[in-house]
Amino acid sequence: MRCLLLSLLLAAPQDEKTIKIQVAPQDSPAHYQAQLLGDLDRPVADGLTLGGTVIAAKVTDKGALELDLKNDGKVRSISKKEIVSVPVQGEGDKPKSLTVKLEFRKREDGTWVYRNLTTLHVQIGAEQFVIVDANGNGSYADAKQDGMTWEGRQWLYPLPGEYERWCSATMEFTGLTLGPVGENASVKAKALATTVPAALGILKGINEERVEIGLTPRPEDPKLSADLQKHCKYMAANNILTHPEEAGKPGYSEEGHKAGMRSILGRGRSADDVAAMMVQTYFHRQDVIRPNTMAFGVGIEGAFTGIDGRTTMGQAPAIYWPVLSPVPGQSGIGLTYGKEAPDACPGDAQAGYPITVYFGTSNLKLTEGTLKLLPPGAAQLPPGAKMPAGTTPVDCYLYDPQTGASADMTRYQQCVAMIPKDPLKANADYEVGMTVEVAGKPWSKTWRFNTSQSKSSRERPPR
Repeated sequence: MRCLLLSLLLAAPQDEKTIKIQVAPQDSPAHYQAQLLGDLDRPVADGLTLGGTVIAAKVTDKGALELDLKNDGKVRSISKKEIVSVPVQGEGDKPKSLTVKLEFRKREDGTWVYRNLTTLHVQIGAEQFVIVDANGNGSYADAKQDGMTWEGRQWLYPLPGEYERWCSATMEFTGLTLGPVGENASVKAKALATTVPAALGILKGINEERVEIGLTPRPEDPKLSADLQKHCKYMAANNILTHPEEAGKPGYSEEGHKAGMRSILGRGRSADDVAAMMVQTYFHRQDVIRPNTMAFGVGIEGAFTGIDGRTTMGQAPAIYWPVLSPVPGQSGIGLTYGKEAPDACPGDAQAGYPITVYFGTSNLKLTEGTLKLLPPGAAQLPPGAKMPAGTTPVDCYLYDPQTGASADMTRYQQCVAMIPKDPLKANADYEVGMTVEVAGKPWSKTWRFNTSQSKSSRERPPR
């Protein structure tokens, strides 16, 4: 599998070509967030190094931060929060220089952190991206450590390496290289496409869901799609939604049977809506939002659709976990649980939108899970603030590898979950809190999200 994956990453299609890429610095319009890159607020400690510039730091007895910005013994004192401009340099005999804006901030526990607010605006053809110095070292070229996202999105995915394949809504890319401050950038590209043109909407929908929560958008794996298309044709020929194929029936093939067994399948949805439908479920969501999926198989024949998101996977380092869905601050969340087979809420015809947290282990115990409907305006209060009157607890089904319907499926997916027992309210703010024992160690988080009626309840259960 590793050799197959490497060959897929290195193979360059005939119509792929080097395309013009423009890179320019810009001030960050907002604080970006990331699931797979760790905390973007970096500890100051005794100092920091950015592009060869060393900045000594010290916290005074009164808790102020002193910075020796020019390494000349003259310090700049910051009491709570301040933005400081610092020059950094690229590489080569005549390195390009860039002045970046660093935000230094004192946390409630008295520790100091910083983040680089200067980002790189990247234009490739008609597509626009943002690259963020996520690890705070003054370089924007650290694959897997720095962050990237589509222009206008808030959540970063890891900066792709030179041999990775990734995509936008309309183009597929590989060969991305650039210098520490964005100099000498290069990339290869081709139009985003699928083996079966009608399945392109499925792939686009998958990547919309992934970019929304900070996961790398991925292109098609043509072999996976070809096999999955055989299975979709089998289902259409026999008018049945099924994972296995039965030898002797119209359209049977060994490749289609295997593809059906490893894919998530649906019926009766448009191509553009398939991925959103799957994310509105519990057990099928993961195959759209696995952080280490490198390429997808997609298929469609008539009313029958499929996604193979688990066959071509790369490594998932420990820092990738946990993966939340929905993520903090996400809006446009659906209201209901998308019924599926197996059914996570048997006997409940109208449950709410699933809240899931995926870990890299099945040694999990959900010790506490709470969901609250917030009154208007309460979502703008800082974390930990006392909630005003009108905050309403929401009763939920709880799931971990020992608890809830189909606990074995939860164990396989290495996750914990909460599903509200009733549909969520439209255009409302919610606060979720979870405390989990992860391999015997405590993990807890409280975050908020917003609902809308942009995604409808699902008509037919996926498989």
